[in-house]
Amino acid sequence: MNNVIYVEFQKQSKRKLPRKRVFYLGQYYAGPPLCQSLEQLWLKRKPNNRWVFQQKIYGIVFEFEEYHGDDLLDALDAIPLVDEVTMDDLLEMGWRHQGEVIQL
Repeated sequence: MNNVIYVEFQKQSKRKLPRKRVFYLGQYYAGPPLCQSLEQLWLKRKPNNRWVFQQKIYGIVFEFEEYHGDDLLDALDAIPLVDEVTMDDLLEMGWRHQGEVIQL
């Protein structure tokens, strides 16, 4: 004789991805120490948890290196942004990380 257990799983996830794919991160200082300029930086979400930094110069969009979701935090730490981007901001953008993030 078998015991049958019915389990109801959630059909939709709690956190939905926003419709837009390009997010404004803020400004960062570019150039040598005595000749710095403020540049604006965007972050583009691609399929399969891939992310690309974008910069607009004279109306032309330039894309930088593509990062996996797990490597995105290290890449953001290397950029001297004026305003800090928090993990909550990234989660609202649709960022997913695999594993546990330990903050020391």
